[in-house]
Amino acid sequence: MTSHFQRRSVLALPGALAVAAALPAQAAATAPWTQEGIIRRPGLQIHYATAGSGPTLVLLHKLGGWIADWRHIVPALAQKYKVIAIDCPGHGDSTVEGKPPYLLSLHETAATILTALDELGVKKFALVGNSLGGCVATCLAAVWPERVTHLGLLSVALFQVTPRDQLDALEPPGTWGPNDEPQTRPWEDQKKRFGIADKSTYEEQVASRAKAGPWVRPAQRGVANGGVIDYLARITAPTLLIYGEVPNQYSEYEKPGLATAKSGRAVRIPKAGAFAHQDNPRATEKALLEFLAEKGA
Repeated sequence: MTSHFQRRSVLALPGALAVAAALPAQAAATAPWTQEGIIRRPGLQIHYATAGSGPTLVLLHKLGGWIADWRHIVPALAQKYKVIAIDCPGHGDSTVEGKPPYLLSLHETAATILTALDELGVKKFALVGNSLGGCVATCLAAVWPERVTHLGLLSVALFQVTPRDQLDALEPPGTWGPNDEPQTRPWEDQKKRFGIADKSTYEEQVASRAKAGPWVRPAQRGVANGGVIDYLARITAPTLLIYGEVPNQYSEYEKPGLATAKSGRAVRIPKAGAFAHQDNPRATEKALLEFLAEKGA
């Protein structure tokens, strides 16, 4: 342990037990992490977990997700890489003091992630993100290109900038509760929206969104207002766009992503929707390992 952060066995962490308890029965298997810890910064704490050894690979979860989203593919990735999964601010066990702001920008979140990696002594790394995590990863790789060797974007909405005064029109009434907490969305709606193959993935999403609570909405506004496609145009690292073959709301972004990314290619994961690492982990880990083995930046 240092004065800056704590490292403890995942089995000894109360937070890990709380996460396991919050998961549906099918998702509550032992996590693949060998270490888990907290990095404390003014006004917030950043939760992370690690597994494996070798070059560093950083994983960032979806909007309303948590690091457990990655548990299905971490064992394979950890055979060749030191995997670090990080809970984004307000998500999982990365807590922030005070009331959530109206908008949490991609740049703020990316800087927070980079601060955590600095304190962990990580200088260069490959970076993979799903949904929100991919938007943050794109921003980070564009602003700090010297740090990122590879960029993997798994079901990422490559938005143009949505003006701030139009953000609240993006979601229909009933999406948020009186305190901006996300409302549970029906399984059939989510199955169609995200192409989810297994209902347990939906059930875990309900649990992780409930844990993030009112932090989901400002993070979503940050994505819509962030201009992710503009950040993508600045990326110099090799980029892999990953989308599921099952139709979902992210499928439309593959074409503009390929047209924008300077060193980009795309792969479609069979029998998977927006959360391919959960729907079809074996095909997803294979695609990532092949990509990460390519010469980096």
